[in-house]
Amino acid sequence: MRFNGILKFLAIVSFSLISACSDNGASTSEEPTMDDVTEATRDIIGNNAFLYYKDYDEAVDFYGTKLGFKNVFEFPGFAIIYQTSPTTFITLVNDDGSGRGMHSADEPKTIAIALLTDQIDAWYDYAASQDMDIRNPPRVLGDSPHNGFLVTDPGGYILEFEYFAPHDENVKFIPLLSASENLYVEAGSASPRPADLGFKASIYWLYHKDAKEAADFYRDVMGLEMIVQQPFSDIYTSSRTGYIGLVLDGRGIHPASHEKAVNVGFLTSNSQAWFDHLKDEPTFTLRTEELYHEADADGNNLIDIVIGYDPDNYYIEIDEFIDVEANKAIREAVGQ
Repeated sequence: MRFNGILKFLAIVSFSLISACSDNGASTSEEPTMDDVTEATRDIIGNNAFLYYKDYDEAVDFYGTKLGFKNVFEFPGFAIIYQTSPTTFITLVNDDGSGRGMHSADEPKTIAIALLTDQIDAWYDYAASQDMDIRNPPRVLGDSPHNGFLVTDPGGYILEFEYFAPHDENVKFIPLLSASENLYVEAGSASPRPADLGFKASIYWLYHKDAKEAADFYRDVMGLEMIVQQPFSDIYTSSRTGYIGLVLDGRGIHPASHEKAVNVGFLTSNSQAWFDHLKDEPTFTLRTEELYHEADADGNNLIDIVIGYDPDNYYIEIDEFIDVEANKAIREAVGQ
């Protein structure tokens, strides 16, 4: 979570103002530097994963109808963004052969998305009632720190319906999950999903060949904080209800792969601050020499984007949705 920089900046400003109002009228504190300002505005307010499908309509039916996620943004016929928890999203991209998307649905599906809930048994019953492709039933929790079950979506991506229990391993995680409200199906939705079934957060599991290199990048460059250390993976904070999980190669659902049919997305309120931060970072390869601007069919700019690659070739995009009518739903979803 990118709160530390903001608090540091506010503290610097507050102290400067107090000092300026002292009896001698002279400030005893340095003014905030441009680095302080940039750090304060380099926020992450949401997490997203872009997934690619040959049968786009089938994927839309699965996520929009069966899972009942709310459509918060759409390029008709090409891409649609669904909200899965208060600050997490899944984007479906139509791999229709036009070459508009960054990836092919034929590439390895080197991501797994955990949908976090306190209602594992009820979600299992619902998934079974909808004939979802369930890999395994929920395990008995016992003294385990978590349990859940896996579902393969229509395009071959893995969803993990997961519950994290009070446990020594989760001591930093449980307070964050407890503070996260459930996101339920929208009133009036045509989805058969029960109104009382919700998700409160998501983990985007990523698979790297070099665990240290990945940890250094997401901790030191992206500014994420590790809150869970598991035998096979580490979990880092990102947005308020979004988390990044770094999985040891050979220990998770997928092996690491150079090519992968996924974009890892971060939502921000200041894409320029992220671009300035990353442009000279040796472990991040920018794909464009300046911010990329995504426009609608009429040429109106909708999204300012930082695009590039992490150390193991995950395609990263950091999106700022501009304050225009077409972006109203997704901006409201993240509190803008």
